[in-house]
Amino acid sequence: MVRSVIPPEPGEARRLAALRRYRILDTLPERAYDDIVRLASTLCGTPISTVTLIDLDRQWFKASIGTTDRENAREIAFCDHAIRQPDDLFVVRDASVDPRFIDNPLVTAPGGIRFYAGMPLVTAEGDALGTVCVVDRCPRDLSPAQLDGLRALGRQVVALLELRRLNLDSQRLLAERDLLNQSLVSYQRELEDLNQSLDRQASHDHLTGLVNRSGLDKLREDARAGRVRFSGPFTVALLDVDHFKRVNDGYGHATGDSVLRIVGEEIRRGVRGGDVAARYGGEEFLLFLPDTSPDGAMVVVERIRQAVAARTDVAVPVTLSAGLAAGVVGRDRVEDVFQRADQALYQAKARGRDRVEAAQD
Repeated sequence: MVRSVIPPEPGEARRLAALRRYRILDTLPERAYDDIVRLASTLCGTPISTVTLIDLDRQWFKASIGTTDRENAREIAFCDHAIRQPDDLFVVRDASVDPRFIDNPLVTAPGGIRFYAGMPLVTAEGDALGTVCVVDRCPRDLSPAQLDGLRALGRQVVALLELRRLNLDSQRLLAERDLLNQSLVSYQRELEDLNQSLDRQASHDHLTGLVNRSGLDKLREDARAGRVRFSGPFTVALLDVDHFKRVNDGYGHATGDSVLRIVGEEIRRGVRGGDVAARYGGEEFLLFLPDTSPDGAMVVVERIRQAVAARTDVAVPVTLSAGLAAGVVGRDRVEDVFQRADQALYQAKARGRDRVEAAQD
């Protein structure tokens, strides 16, 4: 005998859309739903209990006890009958004599279903998504207290589903907000990058890439305003390209510019994070080395001097003379330390150039 398929109810498309809004189909087991089926079987004294959701062409078990099935066809599902009568419990005392189920394979199979009671899971909008149901292999009845308990468990499942939907909606809103924030942050960074680019053009020397006089003046203003803070020892170093006028006069300004670029490259390689390197004048360079002793500064400046002297990609040999002086924040004015570094540079030139001299305290 071929069983007839129950035609879809009016509003089925809306019901399925409501079910999908919960995004629960084919999710992993969850303890809250497992507890519901355990309570249902204990309350009603049945070996089988499920939380069932009715999809387009299947019934899927979010939680179950007494069966290993995860889903079966909707056309044989008792729960499909239950959701078509969503106002109250759907009870079948003995499916083997019920015309609606007498030839159902779930009934005719060995050890098949005899008793079924399902409480539809009805949303606030009136959509029946599935059931919480209890099943037995022998005919039986439930007491009024058991029926009321099954109704209460159905309400609890609907509450769990609503909490899930609210949580998912909150997550979606948070994700949308985060995406908007990311867009705003990205836009802000683009503006900051543009401003930094403009600031860099204004405060850095285009030839060497080092801070220029305007940049030094800004750093000095920031320090006076407390926007740049450091403490402890510091060292100021002045570097000068030896005989630079001869380079310009003898080889031309293009070669002179190449020399300055090479010196700028080696200074940028030689300084450390936190150090300030500037093109102070035509061929003069200044290094401000915070939290650095004279010995530490000597290592940095000597490394730069040697690196410049080793360069072979310029038409003329290049050497540097340098002078450095140290101070302590709160004790020495930077301008005074600068003057002592300038005197040390003069000594380096007087003693033959291509060398580094440190001012004596």
